[in-house]
Amino acid sequence: MSDSSLINGDAPSASLAVTRYENIQPRLPQARFPDVSIHRAHLEDLCDEFDCFVLDGFGVLNIGADTVPGAVDRVLALRAQGMQVRVLTNGASFPVSVTRAKYHRWGLDFEPGHVISSRDALAREMAAHADKVWGFAALPESELQGLAPQAVLLQDNAADYERCDGFVLLGTGNWTAARQQLLKVSLAARPRPVLVGNPDLVAPQAGGLSREPGLYAHDIADSRLVMPTFFGKPFDNAFSVVRETVQGIDPQRIAMVGDTLHTDILGGAQAGWRTVLVTDHGLLKGLDVEQAIQRSGIRPDFIIPTT
Repeated sequence: MSDSSLINGDAPSASLAVTRYENIQPRLPQARFPDVSIHRAHLEDLCDEFDCFVLDGFGVLNIGADTVPGAVDRVLALRAQGMQVRVLTNGASFPVSVTRAKYHRWGLDFEPGHVISSRDALAREMAAHADKVWGFAALPESELQGLAPQAVLLQDNAADYERCDGFVLLGTGNWTAARQQLLKVSLAARPRPVLVGNPDLVAPQAGGLSREPGLYAHDIADSRLVMPTFFGKPFDNAFSVVRETVQGIDPQRIAMVGDTLHTDILGGAQAGWRTVLVTDHGLLKGLDVEQAIQRSGIRPDFIIPTT
C-alpha cells in the first residue's frame, strides 16, 4: 500500500492509517513486548505500577482543541498521589511554550521541561546546521526562525524549493498534494536531506484524522528519492530528551501512555519503559484493537479505554 490513497481525496480513515503503519513498520525501531496485555479502567488503577506517567497529547489529553473527557481531572489526581507526569508529543508545529500555555488554559500547569515535543529533538539536530537554508512544510505562524535563521516557508513557488539546502516536514496542516509533488520533483533533480519533525501519519481531530508529516515523509521514502531522518516517537531521539527530566526513576516504573501502537507503544518499549494503550479516544477508536496488536506484533503492557 502506498500513501497515495491517504494523501489524496477525503480525510484518511483509521483502518487505512493502521494498514499504512503496518506497511512502514520495517523502517521503525525494534523492541521487545510482553506476551499479554493487562486491562484496567484508567490511569489511576496503575499508580501501584508506576512512579512516572509520560503522556501523549493527541488521543490521551485532547482530541483536536477539545480535552479528552476526564483527562484533566485524572492528571491532577495522579499528581495528588505523588506521581510524576510528563507530556511527550509529536506535535511540532509550535514550540512547547505554546503547548504549555494551552494546557494551562485547561487547568494543567507543567513546569518548564516537563512538556517535550519532537520539535525539541529536531532543534538539537538543526542547531548544528544553522548556516544552511532550510525549506519548511509548516504553518506561517510556526516560529521557524527559532529553528533555522535562514528558513524558507514552502508554498507554491518552485524556485523556493530549488534554493534550499535541505527540507523539514514540521507541520502539514496546510500542505497539499501539489506542494508534495513540487518537493519530490526538486529532490529528484538534486537530492538533499529531509528532516521530519513529526513521524505521525495521522492525528485525531474533532472532525476526523488529520494528515501529519510522517505520511508525506514515507511517500518520499517510497519514491526512493532520499531516506528522511525522523525526530519524535517512536525514535529514541525524543525519548532521550525525556530521560533528562526523569533521572533516578527505574525505567520499568515509567509508563509511556498513548493511543498509537507504532509511535507511543513501540517508542516506549524501545526506550525500556512499560507502555499503556488508550483505546477509546485516538487512532484505534472503533477498531478491533486486539487484531491490530496481533497484526503489528506491538503489544502494550496495559490497555485502558480512557485516560
